[in-house]
Amino acid sequence: MSNNSRFYFVLLSVGSAIGIGNALLYPYYSFKLSGLFFIPYFVALLLLGVPLLMLEFSIGQYFNRNVVDLFASIRKWFSSIGWLMLFNAFIIMSLYAVVLSWHIIYFFVSFGLQWKNDAKRYFFNNVLQVSDGFKNTIFSESQKSLIFDGFRNFTQFSLPVFIALVIAWLIIFFYVRKGFESIKKGFLITLPILVFLLFLFLFYSLNLENALAGVYSFLKPRFMNLLDLNVWLNSFSLAVLSLGLSFGVMHAVARKANKGFVVGASSIIVVIEILVSIAIGFVVFGVLGFLSAKQGSSLDSLVFSDFSSAFTILAQALPFFYKSVLLSILFFIFLLLFFVLGTSALAYSISNAVAHKLNTKKINAAIITCGFGFLFGLIFVIRPGFYIMDLVNHFIYYNILIALLIEVIAIGWFFEIEKIADFINMNSIFKIGKLWKFVIRYIVPLILLTLIIYQIKLDYLLNYNNYPLWAVLIFGLGTIVVPAVAAFLMPHRILDRG
Repeated sequence: MSNNSRFYFVLLSVGSAIGIGNALLYPYYSFKLSGLFFIPYFVALLLLGVPLLMLEFSIGQYFNRNVVDLFASIRKWFSSIGWLMLFNAFIIMSLYAVVLSWHIIYFFVSFGLQWKNDAKRYFFNNVLQVSDGFKNTIFSESQKSLIFDGFRNFTQFSLPVFIALVIAWLIIFFYVRKGFESIKKGFLITLPILVFLLFLFLFYSLNLENALAGVYSFLKPRFMNLLDLNVWLNSFSLAVLSLGLSFGVMHAVARKANKGFVVGASSIIVVIEILVSIAIGFVVFGVLGFLSAKQGSSLDSLVFSDFSSAFTILAQALPFFYKSVLLSILFFIFLLLFFVLGTSALAYSISNAVAHKLNTKKINAAIITCGFGFLFGLIFVIRPGFYIMDLVNHFIYYNILIALLIEVIAIGWFFEIEKIADFINMNSIFKIGKLWKFVIRYIVPLILLTLIIYQIKLDYLLNYNNYPLWAVLIFGLGTIVVPAVAAFLMPHRILDRG
């Protein structure tokens, strides 16, 4: 493999992983569970993350086909695995694009710090213009306006988010319009800016008043918690969510590289993922420590793990910063870039398959991908859209686990996995193919099954966030069932000849 090819392989892999992965979860778990959370997290990445990355990289290079035809090469009906991955990627891509649109709005409103009087109220009322949960979206307390109130919220949307979403998709289209060549150049520009801003805010946040108290709470060791099974289950869950697995992204990225460097690329991604997660933890808790001192509030009331809290919690600290307008603009650019990387990586995975399956030009595939992504994302822009997004984001986790489980079963048990193991050994300095084969066949499926059972146990009452049952069934279980059924019904014909 040429050094140039290897560089772009790692560049796109790292950018995709840190973009799709939810880096805010690591600081949250570290604070809530143990400052030593990096220990179970590192173990989880070694046992689950690295083997799965090696799997997706190696089969992407070995079969040299888009993710749908790749699995169809093993068994025709296994193409459903690839379709499921693409449908999962499409859902997450559409969701991420909406979150990206929020950051675009805050880039502009940072010039006047328009949220400074009440950050939470501004975000939900002025930006999202959300309804009061799912209240009055289907049933109204007033019988007189039952039908009218029932569907009005599903036809009203936030104009600012709508406009920003158009801008977001234009940005994503720019990244994927020429396939590998355009996303390569886009990542080459984006990642250095992201790294610069990460170091800027790392340095600045650690010099804020009371920042070290916040960081201490993030790193505070609780040794006994390492004996808690839930800590380890959460670490394996985060390992799955933080690497951009199960979306066809890593297969597509590896395919464009010369064969080899599977072990090296997987190891580099894991190391960078840990370093970025810890660095973001320092930034977040440095800011939260500063904010708690300014407001006289406890850190427990400020710690968060969801997409919206950057606008409702961290944004409260920005008006107190030195050169607050400038740093607010840079701060939202910093967060925005994560979603640019993640959304464009997912769009690339989908458009790559679309180009082959429809036998069309890359730019046409990009238009189709971005166009349908924009249309689907409108469901998150309507007045109850924030709550729909919350449900979809929660239940898509099942899809990710299921896709990974059937992927390892397909390769480990229905294909001559020795060929993949030999392929890894042939192109690696360290000969770990045989150990990897055992892990893929036995260890990884066991871990994934355990995570699925554990999550079902948490959700079996279908009362997630106390949303009404109908909403959980439609937007929660529907997120699991509809992609699975659609993937099964998709055609199995192979068009990509490598």
